[in-house]
Amino acid sequence: MKCMYKKSILLVIVLVTVTLLSCYANAQGKPANGAGSGGAASGAYSFAVEKTGNGPALILIPGLYCSGDVWKETVAHYKDRYTCYSITLPGFAGQPPIHSGAAGANAGSGAAVAGGEDTTLLAAMGQDIARYITENKIRKPLLVGHSLGGWLALKIATSNPGLLGGVVCVSSAPFLPALSMGNGISLDSARAMGKMIKGYMVGQTPEQIRQGQQYTLPTMIRDTMRINEVMKMAVRCDPATQGEVMYELFSVDLRPEMYKVQCPVLVLGDWVAYKSYGATRENVLEKYQQQYGKAAHVTIEINDDSKHFIMYDEPVWFFGQVDKFLAAR
Repeated sequence: MKCMYKKSILLVIVLVTVTLLSCYANAQGKPANGAGSGGAASGAYSFAVEKTGNGPALILIPGLYCSGDVWKETVAHYKDRYTCYSITLPGFAGQPPIHSGAAGANAGSGAAVAGGEDTTLLAAMGQDIARYITENKIRKPLLVGHSLGGWLALKIATSNPGLLGGVVCVSSAPFLPALSMGNGISLDSARAMGKMIKGYMVGQTPEQIRQGQQYTLPTMIRDTMRINEVMKMAVRCDPATQGEVMYELFSVDLRPEMYKVQCPVLVLGDWVAYKSYGATRENVLEKYQQQYGKAAHVTIEINDDSKHFIMYDEPVWFFGQVDKFLAAR
């Protein structure tokens, strides 16, 4: 019981942090426009996108409270061989939030499905990215997502079989609460915790967010410069959006849907930051294996040194894993 209590507290800290974490960035919140010939009209999509490079498509989705600028080094690494689309989601880092339509009407209601249709905010974001891929005739892109971004990439893959060429999930899983709480946690328990976290997040002022980062960011990133950058991120996001999507991450379990993913999936996991709470390489790997068990084509790699932001803490390892995955496609 005491161990489970510690894990519950850790989960709250970690996932609130991941949310607040993810915001550095593109303060301008540029509207999606295709960034090239044949691009979609400005304002046609809820998210912002920066298009760089030439070649097969890589679509990069950041985590909670982040803009697409968390992928700057990834873009620099791949732009000579791939076309990189760095996304900033609505309500993140200065990008205007979604306040209308089905998702806006249901935001905060906790309704994952209404009349058989998924009306969550995250579903709306995923549908918009899928529409962008289709309307801009992007053939079989590879989606790379960190944390929430990895979950959203899986959501797109399960909802649009055949659309993607592959998915890379960085420190992410089909049901994020189970990574800390164990795969036996019930959806009701996770949802109750998500509601509590949401209540904490939606009322935060920028200064309260900043103060929280001073405590939590060192548990997520090793480098002080990166910590300072991300701290600047967190104050620019819409707190209502961040609280809602955090709640939805605790309320929607994609594990039963993983059989729908037709493309190859690479999972990059971390564990060492949670060692003092009983995490080991072996039990974290087992949790990932159980979460992705229904997917047909999954490769799971665990880093033994990185904290949550693997692409920041261990870039050489990160690029090596992604390069190998791309070469096999």
